[in-house]
Amino acid sequence: MKRLRIGLVGAGLVGQAEHAFYLWEERDRFDFVALADPSATVREALRQRYGLQHVHAELKDLLACNLDAVVIAAPDALHPDLAVTALEAGLHVLCEKPLALTLAGCDRIAAARDKSGRVLQVGYMKRHDPAYKRALELLPTDIADVKLIAVEVNDPDFEPFVAHLPIVWPNDIPADLRAEARAATAAQLRDSTGADPTEAGARALASGYLSAMVHEVAVVHGMLAHLGCPMPGVPDQAAWFDEGRGVQLAFGLPGGGRVSMTHLTLPGVPDYTERVSIYCADRIVELTFPAPYLRHEPTRLTLRRGGAGHALETTDFRVSYEEAFREQLRAFHAAACNDAPVSTPVEQARRDVELLVSAFRKAAAARS
Repeated sequence: MKRLRIGLVGAGLVGQAEHAFYLWEERDRFDFVALADPSATVREALRQRYGLQHVHAELKDLLACNLDAVVIAAPDALHPDLAVTALEAGLHVLCEKPLALTLAGCDRIAAARDKSGRVLQVGYMKRHDPAYKRALELLPTDIADVKLIAVEVNDPDFEPFVAHLPIVWPNDIPADLRAEARAATAAQLRDSTGADPTEAGARALASGYLSAMVHEVAVVHGMLAHLGCPMPGVPDQAAWFDEGRGVQLAFGLPGGGRVSMTHLTLPGVPDYTERVSIYCADRIVELTFPAPYLRHEPTRLTLRRGGAGHALETTDFRVSYEEAFREQLRAFHAAACNDAPVSTPVEQARRDVELLVSAFRKAAAARS
């Protein structure tokens, strides 16, 4: 098995809680040698923890480290610049979601990928969850048999699920860099919406739709692709509420079915539940995802069907204790080594961003 020399760009929450740990564990596939992060405290902590050979403040300083690939887990607004730089340097890229805050950012990345001939995989780790993959096998073959896909998430945000992890917080990032990141985010949100959103509106778009609901959209997108059904770029219903902490969207399916999604950030209750229920003509398939930062907490998969007479037959699947984040890295390795196609490509991520931004626009228009 070819071993890829790899670096991590951005070691904040997901970088430390997931990517660094699994890059270090997957020694057969990756030689985790480099880190780029603006926090000197974080760089030194991870250098010691993982025995890293190269630690620098910026991606440009990693380009002379003879790498094969990078994982980008930096702030969302920086994804296009970082991904394009890495691709132009001849590196394969696994980029966290959302791929970009604007369609133009997605297009820049796609163009750089095409020119470089390198792999760009989007970090939709739930698409690699063993229970999710098994759920695809339980779906009907005809999209007309799908009557409703209902997604409901209550999310207290990350704190309850990472407090036990040895995360080093980047409290020493220079103030000018923080200001630049905030300005880049604001500018890109303005580009996507055509106006400066209010504080609540910015929360709804950046955190609610693009950072949180993007997971659910990616899950449904994969299901529809499995059924040969295109993902729409515009919903027919959308709303945001609770000062942007809650977001919703919905759209129709060929054959008369519907998709409905709600994501609510609920910090007052330290519980995470993500239910994806697929109501079909002759079965109900349901996935219940755990909090994403909990390791080896399996996703529950349930199948309900009618039996003889009026009997109900329920089957619960415990597919695997394997981690979706680890499976994602394995898929990235396979794609970079030309052993498998990219399972979560730029084109799908672009359509997801298009849907989420248009949902915000529709919701904002309804409020005006």
